[in-house]
This record gives sequence, C-alpha cells and structure tokens, in this order.
Amino acid sequence: MTMPFAVSHRIIYRDSAFFASFPSVALRADGVVLVAFRRARDHRWLRGEEYRRSETGFDNVDHLDARSQTVIVPLTAGGEPAGEPITVPPDPQAADQDANLLVLRDGRLVLTGFAWYPLPARDGEALRAQGIGVVGSPQRTGDLYLFWGAYARWSDDGGRTWTPHRYLPAVPGQPDTVPGIRPMHGGAVRGRAVEAADGTLLMATYAHHPDTGRYASHLFASADRGDTWTYRSLIAMDRSPAGAGFCESALLSVADGRLLAFHRTTGLDDRLAISASRDLGRTWEPWRVHEVVGHPYDACPLADGRLLLAYGYRHRPFGVRARLWNPVREDPAAAAEFIVRDDSPSADTGYPWAVALPDGRALVVYYICDDAGVRHVAASLLTPAGP
Repeated sequence: MTMPFAVSHRIIYRDSAFFASFPSVALRADGVVLVAFRRARDHRWLRGEEYRRSETGFDNVDHLDARSQTVIVPLTAGGEPAGEPITVPPDPQAADQDANLLVLRDGRLVLTGFAWYPLPARDGEALRAQGIGVVGSPQRTGDLYLFWGAYARWSDDGGRTWTPHRYLPAVPGQPDTVPGIRPMHGGAVRGRAVEAADGTLLMATYAHHPDTGRYASHLFASADRGDTWTYRSLIAMDRSPAGAGFCESALLSVADGRLLAFHRTTGLDDRLAISASRDLGRTWEPWRVHEVVGHPYDACPLADGRLLLAYGYRHRPFGVRARLWNPVREDPAAAAEFIVRDDSPSADTGYPWAVALPDGRALVVYYICDDAGVRHVAASLLTPAGP
C-alpha cells in the first residue's frame, strides 16, 4: 500500500539510569506541545553496559518502582525537545504511574493517572497473609506494592505548577483496597479523556471486577473542570466463564454524536474492542470486537474528520502501528494498517498517544526499547504524503 505519511523519528527523553514509559501528548492553548510520561529508576546501569545488553539483563526491567514520577517535556513545532524535563511534584505517599494529559477549551491542563503505595516486605507480606491484594516481590522489585488509586490534578499556568493529587471516588461494588481503611479509588487509568460540548469531563478507568476477576472498564465524570469526579457508568465487562477483560480504555467524541471507548482487551487475542454511547456515557451499547491487533489504543481526531488510530504492536516485529479511519462510515479493520516503526528489539514497547498539529502534521509519542536495552520516550512526526 502507499504510505499516507512520511515518517521521521526523534528521541524525546532517554537516560540510561531511568525507565521512561507510558507517555501522553497534548497541544497547549498557546501552541506548545507537551509530553508527559512516567520516569522510574532502571538499576541495570549500575551493573554496566555489558550486563544490560546481555540475554539476562536486556529485559530485566519492571513496571513497579517506589520512586516513579511524572515528567513533562515541552517540544518545538517539529517535535524536538525544547527545554529541560520538568518533574511534577509526586504524591508524598505513593509512586505515580501512567500520565494522561487533557487540555480544556479554557486552557486548563488536567493530568490524570494512578499510583502504587510501596511497602517494605515485612508489612506487605503481613497484608498479603490477610488476603489483601499486594503485588510484586522483594527479590525482583525491592518492595511490595498496594494499589493506591486513580487521581486527577490540574494546572492553570501552562504546567508550571500543579494541584496536589485528588483521588477519585470509590468504584461502586468494588471491595476496599484495604478493608475499612483504603477504598478502591477509581481504579487504574490509562487513555485519552474528553471534554464534552457542555464542559463535562469524561474519563475511563479499569479494575478487576469482583464477579469475574477480569478487568472491567468504568466511566467517571466531572462537571467542574476536573475539581471533583463522580461515577457515571460501567462501560464494558464480560460475565461469560472464559470471557474478555477491558482495560486502558481511551475515549473520543465523534462527529455523529457518539462517545467511543477504545479498549485494550485480555482473552481476545489482543484484538481491539469498542464500546459506543449516545448519551455521554450514561448508557452503553454492547461492546464489539474488531480485527485490529495491538494495545493499547489511542484515537486522535484529524482536521478532515478521520481518526488517526495508533496502537502498540507487541508481536514480532515489535513497534507501533496505525490506521486512518473514518468512524462514521467504516469498520476500523477496513482501514489500511501502516507501520509507524517496527524496529524495537523488545515487546516492552508501545503505548502510543497522538496529537494533530496546526500545520496538518501529526505527532505520535510512545516508548520503545533500543539495542542497548534502554527504554525511552520517542516520537514519530507524520507528514501527509500528498495527493
């Protein structure tokens, strides 16, 4: 097929002492592009370059770290870093995970994410013995971790200062993280949120449903620009015995008035599932599976009404793929797939997020592994190939 774009790559952030991952990107009201991502320690650098490149060390990384934090990098119009990385103040108790940016029409920046509470092995094992869902292992991660919940925070000065973390309300019917002490605040969150025409903010989260043990996707809403949130609905779940899970859901409003949720799935051979709502997420039509393979997904609206549907590809050859899709007229599987890049030596890559630039180009950010085993945040600038 003819490539719809000329593609050029650039590195946004790379430091061999850190594991940089799970980025999002947004266009600030003044035209500045911001990339937010999770930065965590990568202890392999202490053991030397030879170890990190070795068969044992190359993929010896973990997505849990007691000091993981959110970092923001401003970019030039060409997608190149334009300043030093800015560390967003962390939660004093917990470690920040994925970073999700949303720019409101009035210019406010809303940053959502979720956090893990690090525990010393002694306390973590004691909680685990009580049946509490502690994850990790002292031998591998150094600590054990307790899920701490989803949060929102915001900036009214372009990202220079941020409010403290404000954790979402509990997911209805979900057991407490720690009975009687810590509710299940919102679940985890990874994916694009939306600002509806009436100013309502909508954000998808996910959590293991107590009835099935598999991920279910949920919707939260804010009527006050992200200050407070309320639970709105269950987006998608599967009660069948060997059913699917739905997580890392990205939202988008499309021209025909629907709100779409693009789900990463489990139990469906890594295929895309989409849920649709015609009443701003108060009710949802049954989810549908599509013959698009990847995870997770991001759908970026373009000026011509089509969507740039980007997704990580964790099957050989590893990398990032995308489609140009008209959501009103066609199934996403009918849109031709094109490769953004397929040169990652590890499946530990992907999590793309795209933004349309004012000059008609698009920028897709993601994380990727290089030949030295360093996980870093990169971007691909997509320039329309012409008529």
